[in-house]
Amino acid sequence: MTQQQVKGDFPTLMNMAADLVQSGQIDAAYSLYSQLLPHAPNNVSLLSNIAYVAFVRGRVDESIDFYRRAIAADPTFIDAYRNYGVVLQKTGRLREAEEQFTAALKVNPNSYELNNGMGGVLRDMRRFDAALEYYSRAVTIKPTADGYMHIGYVCQLKNMPAEAGGAYETALEMDPRHVGAMNNLGTLYSDAHHFFKAMELFERTLAVDPNNAMALNNLGRLYKATGDMPKALESYRRAMTLQPKRAAVHHNYLFAMVYAAEISPEELMTASCDFGRLVADPLMRKEPFDRVIDPDRRLRIGYVSGDFRWHSASYFIEPLIRHHDREHFEIYAYSSTGKPDHVTERLKQEFDHWRDVFSLPDETIAKMIDSDKIDILIDCSGHTEGNCLMAFARKPAPVQVEWLGYPATTGMKAMDYRITDIHAEPPGMTEQFNVEKLWRLPDIFCCYNGSAQKPKVIDHPPFEDNGYITFGCFNNFSKVTDEVLDTWAEVMRQVPDARLLLEVAGIGDERYRRQMEERLAAHGLPMDRIILELRRPENQYVLYNRIDIAIDPFPCNGGTTSMDTMWMGVPMVTLAGRHFVSRMGVSILTNAGLPQLITHTQEEYIEKIVSLAHDRDELRRLRTGLHEKVEASPLMDQKAFARSMEAAYRGMWHEWCEQQKA
Repeated sequence: MTQQQVKGDFPTLMNMAADLVQSGQIDAAYSLYSQLLPHAPNNVSLLSNIAYVAFVRGRVDESIDFYRRAIAADPTFIDAYRNYGVVLQKTGRLREAEEQFTAALKVNPNSYELNNGMGGVLRDMRRFDAALEYYSRAVTIKPTADGYMHIGYVCQLKNMPAEAGGAYETALEMDPRHVGAMNNLGTLYSDAHHFFKAMELFERTLAVDPNNAMALNNLGRLYKATGDMPKALESYRRAMTLQPKRAAVHHNYLFAMVYAAEISPEELMTASCDFGRLVADPLMRKEPFDRVIDPDRRLRIGYVSGDFRWHSASYFIEPLIRHHDREHFEIYAYSSTGKPDHVTERLKQEFDHWRDVFSLPDETIAKMIDSDKIDILIDCSGHTEGNCLMAFARKPAPVQVEWLGYPATTGMKAMDYRITDIHAEPPGMTEQFNVEKLWRLPDIFCCYNGSAQKPKVIDHPPFEDNGYITFGCFNNFSKVTDEVLDTWAEVMRQVPDARLLLEVAGIGDERYRRQMEERLAAHGLPMDRIILELRRPENQYVLYNRIDIAIDPFPCNGGTTSMDTMWMGVPMVTLAGRHFVSRMGVSILTNAGLPQLITHTQEEYIEKIVSLAHDRDELRRLRTGLHEKVEASPLMDQKAFARSMEAAYRGMWHEWCEQQKA
């Protein structure tokens, strides 16, 4: 194109390029903008538009250069400041993004878009109070449903549910079809266990937008929370059909499959590998590492988790970090925790280095880990909430390990090992269900550190006061399948004066309680002998002093709950399966010195529970001193566990060094 052609047709050509962008023809739009650029090198609209297209094409540095040129050409061009700030924000360069929005707000302090954009950057920086100031200023300038939705989300992050709900309601008053506000309000209700209110909002979202993948994803989470696994899996499948490469949906789908009785280990393995093939594996690093190949040098170990907070995972992470040998290991934390708390602050003191990666893009997190020259990177979340698996997918460390937070394979080629133990996964039993190489610890795969706030363990079984046996299960009720309920009904039939105490999240909602009671009754459980307790933090240890025998669910056994159970001196009966999630009880009971409470068929499970209920002397004997026995066992030997994990890390590192010499 000649200068004269461009001069005459410039507006038309710019519109043509914009149409190409709108229709998704990004490469064609970039080509056209590039042809126009030599003829209008200082046109701020052109510079800003080509910067946007370059970013969409993944050329971040080029995008930034064009935005800088646009701002230099016209320092009052607000769109360039704003879009430049958004690019910096999306690539994790939050301080630079803040600088851009600050500069732009000096030019136009009354811009809704700039105040809103600054609020988003400050939100991602966890400066929530400042973020609220800018978001509030934005809706004062121009009240919008989007603006109030942003306010609601920050309030949600600040654990201000009433204020968050109010902001979402305001957004919906302004725009009753605002799917973002409906979805967020639904998650707020779901997190508070107001399941029916949440379901109504997700269904409203789908009525407006039937192809809203996140609404389907959230509906799946809700069905899982209420124990309806078939509907949960179906919702996730529909969401994945719409967005087959959206990692978050795959994470939730795979985690739900772990809980679902109808899903075999083979099916879980296939779905996990599908996630790896479609989403994770294409991102894997191809460049060699620049680590020093010395098998015995001091190693940099990185732990990545969304649960460096008051969460069950912290009971196992904290004692390991506290007892690490700092002479031979340098310890890094990469925290993707959305709601840091007093436990977060305590954990910060235990690590040598702390990196807050919440809201950072996965690529940025991976670059940070590589820049820190981490030798062995440990994922403590797996496919659970707040994970950073897509950073692991990029292979930022030479050795990558799955441990603790997720009881199955990640399905990712970038994950080298999964830590387990010889009891949960004896050699030859489960290799075919894992992409990772299994590294078996000699005793147990984790070490428990109970809360100092627990009540005193009672000195006698509750049946001595009550005159009847009380069974109990305090696991996440999503693990309680229909098959489990059928076996419990048979136990209750054979012990006709027994009670069954269950802790269930959400039954403070009368509609959900009625639904739960109907479900239990349909499986033959005698409702006059069933005690339903609302699941709440203050009940974590208290309820154990009310039960005589804990009954482990299957196929997904208890983890932290089983540790709580044993530490509170309550014997537990488990049913062993054929993969890790169904054999956690095997490892816990074996290490506690109670292998006689492990069963291998449903008939044996029922028989063991019933016989223990009838043998009061044996029940007394098992319970006497169990709390102290657990404290002295591998379940709680924190120093020994730290040495065991360090030996595993050193062994993995030796293997990597040998591979580099080959």
